[in-house]
Amino acid sequence: MLRDVRKNKIFNRRIFILGIGQSILTSFLMLRLGYLQIWKHDQYSIQADSNRIRALINPAPRGIVFDRYGLPLARNESNFRLLMYRGKKHNINKTIDKLAEILDLSPEQKQIFQNKAKLKKNVVSLIDNLGWDDLSRIETNSHLLPAVSIESGIIRKYPYPFETAHFLGYVSLPSEKQIEKLSKDNEQNNKDLFMHPDFRIGSFGIEKTFDKPLQGQYGIKYVEVNVHEVPLKTLDYKQYSEGSRINLTIDFNLQKFVTDRIKNDVASVVAIDVKTGEILAYASSPSFDPNNFVEGVSKEYWQQLNSDPRKPLNNKPVSALYPPGSTFKLMVALAALENGYNPHNRVFCNGSYQLGKRTFHCWKEEGHGSLDLTDAIMHSCNTYFFTLANQMNYDKIANVAKRFGYGEKFDISLSGIKSGLVPNEEWKMKAFKQPWVKGDSLNAAIGQGSVLASPLQMAVVTARLANGGIPIKPYLIRNSNIFKQFDNLKSQPIISSQYLKTVQEGMRRVINQPGGTAYGKRIEIAGFEMAGKTGTSQVISKREKEMTKEESKNNANHAIFVGYAPVHDPKYAVSVVVEHGKSGSMAAAPIAKDIFMEVQGLNKS
Repeated sequence: MLRDVRKNKIFNRRIFILGIGQSILTSFLMLRLGYLQIWKHDQYSIQADSNRIRALINPAPRGIVFDRYGLPLARNESNFRLLMYRGKKHNINKTIDKLAEILDLSPEQKQIFQNKAKLKKNVVSLIDNLGWDDLSRIETNSHLLPAVSIESGIIRKYPYPFETAHFLGYVSLPSEKQIEKLSKDNEQNNKDLFMHPDFRIGSFGIEKTFDKPLQGQYGIKYVEVNVHEVPLKTLDYKQYSEGSRINLTIDFNLQKFVTDRIKNDVASVVAIDVKTGEILAYASSPSFDPNNFVEGVSKEYWQQLNSDPRKPLNNKPVSALYPPGSTFKLMVALAALENGYNPHNRVFCNGSYQLGKRTFHCWKEEGHGSLDLTDAIMHSCNTYFFTLANQMNYDKIANVAKRFGYGEKFDISLSGIKSGLVPNEEWKMKAFKQPWVKGDSLNAAIGQGSVLASPLQMAVVTARLANGGIPIKPYLIRNSNIFKQFDNLKSQPIISSQYLKTVQEGMRRVINQPGGTAYGKRIEIAGFEMAGKTGTSQVISKREKEMTKEESKNNANHAIFVGYAPVHDPKYAVSVVVEHGKSGSMAAAPIAKDIFMEVQGLNKS
């Protein structure tokens, strides 16, 4: 019995010790829990939320671009996209393999996914515009794709791609180098913005020039995520500010008409309001589809564009330069008149002009006979203008040409604008280490040799000829200033109206008098007649009869026409260049006539 009592004492002592130990441990745990839940609550609550909640950049929709009448030419559309998130537990290669199986991707398409996955982004857009068939396949197999999400987004769309590509341009995904540069230049230094699947940068045209205001101000979206960083639901957001809207001077109905009219040619057209300088139509053919660049241009489409000998990516109205041909003779006429030349002086053309031992040919081999200045413009007689150029200092011709806009780099909010060339002795000495000679003056007088101009320059020169010599500037962005410039500049015309009237009369006869080089292309409706000047831009310095058939085919002259309408009260000026069109009167003038018919409303009557 004594033995049992001793056992009970030992047992009770052990229980007591264990109880004390448990009490101490429990007290410690309670204190620790209290410490964590009370004193450290805020700290660990923030940590927990940081694991569960993500703050994501929410790019603003790009500003819409309108034509002069409010028609959207560049807009935003909702879309569904396939996103892949880079979670710590995510095997990217396995996900792509599974997607390739589900979507039945070709090896090339799978490679595109793999290339995108290599980008150093937390979230990668594998497909920017997800079709309903693919969407349903992915949704059905979503349990096999834990790091993939289908989300709604916005994408830039160009509803009239071929009509607007060369002035609107396009947006595209920024490269890694561009992302680095943008994040450094950005005030907030926020790299996440430029890595967002919806973010695009302007890469060409108006989209590039006004990229920053079109972007707007991004917002913030707070989302709850799972272990793979995939958003589950939106908890809160800070609203974005939409990008600025831009109104262009383009008349889209006219633009579409012009684009359709030249779609089978390698050509360019610029139509301009002679008083405001507003560019009403701006077309370059052939064109391309800017929508193909928004999601990342395919290798095949890029190669197709670059291998096309017609150069669809070339922005011809501002970056293609051509010898202006006989349209430059108008500058020679004005320079002569300004320096005291009598327009009634007659010159006999027998088909050629002799300068020392060198013979310069008129385009009409049998010659034009006896002509005065307006007749010479009307018939585009080379011999007459050779004679004028030989009688005066060439610098006077160059001076007038520059005042009218040749050689000037007009800022119309596009990149790649070229200034062309009005050559002179200083230029030739610098370029060729040779002095200027009379033969150079004769070549320049008929718009050949080294004289170069863009279609935009030719249109501006023609507008200034039509409006009385007022040096208006061309505009592509519509604003209040363009309506004031004509009145503000009225007191400073480029040249005397007396001289202009002589040239304008010659341009009127080109179209409206029998024998004019474009008489067959006249507008016969009273009050709507056009005036103009044909031109032939030489590609190589050989006459056509001296060329082989192959040379004739590949090096045919460019066809040029510049003109304005209506004759009695000019409102519109147009320049048309048809590459290898051979003759301005046969290839370019008919296009100009159709444009003047359209812009004056004659096609609707």
